[in-house]
Amino acid sequence: MGAVKLFWIIGIIIVTTISGWIAGVRMRRTVRRTLHKEVADAELTSLSLWMKVEDAEERNRGGKLS
Repeated sequence: MGAVKLFWIIGIIIVTTISGWIAGVRMRRTVRRTLHKEVADAELTSLSLWMKVEDAEERNRGGKLS
């Protein structure tokens, strides 16, 4: 029973790590495509950066995002 629990925990850690990495790649790609600049990991948590991204996406689409 202990080995099954250990494999379960290791599996959850692996899935979470891969999911987090994919989310980070997608966020960096969104910022790079919208603002045309590279960003550091610390900038991805900045609210002001994401507000700039939203404003730029609104301008590019010609209207308000829903």
